[in-house]
Amino acid sequence: MRTHLRRVAVSGFTLVELLITIAIVGILTALVMVNWPQLRLMTQRSTALNNMRAIGVAFHLYANEHDGVLPQRTTGATDRWPRILADYLDDIKVYAAVGDGNVNRSDRELLLSNSRNNTSYIMNGYNDVGAYQDTTVQVRITQISHPSQVILLGTPKAGSTHFYMDMLEGKNGNHVDVLNLELYDNGSNYLFADGSARFIKKADYDHRLWLVNPDFAIPGEPSQTP
Repeated sequence: MRTHLRRVAVSGFTLVELLITIAIVGILTALVMVNWPQLRLMTQRSTALNNMRAIGVAFHLYANEHDGVLPQRTTGATDRWPRILADYLDDIKVYAAVGDGNVNRSDRELLLSNSRNNTSYIMNGYNDVGAYQDTTVQVRITQISHPSQVILLGTPKAGSTHFYMDMLEGKNGNHVDVLNLELYDNGSNYLFADGSARFIKKADYDHRLWLVNPDFAIPGEPSQTP
């Protein structure tokens, strides 16, 4: 009996140990609370990347059914890219980036509108291969020499209704006036032509990543040719 009681006493917490444990839990809780905004932002960013990858799969499923051709640039008279890709998505709510409070993810008709872009994303307008002037222009995946370095989707600024990212439109081009380079504090997410998606800090972002033709000379910028 004495042996049993001694074992019970040894296996229990002393008052000092209990106080130390409570202090450690308190410190950890305080650290989590202090870093909660950053942790929340990282979670939103990660979830949004997964949603973008789902859209990337939709791009490729569409291309597989259309001789390798990616969704074309269209006018309001025909379906725009959100409605075109909808049939290849399990849930169109992925069109609303997590953390983007300007998009109503529950309204299907808004998300699939052909008159104004109500999603969190803006698609490559293929300006450098002539699609800005001619919407019949087709871009095949095989035409893109480095698909992991060509952006298909980015994020527009709040209030933008643009479906396509046009370097040839507006005072400075959409890549300057329309794109949101800091949706998640110091950067934004981007979907690439190979189906991958990644976060790029504003400081590391290069708008030439939107070019299908890497040699294209963006109006108003110095030539890239050495």
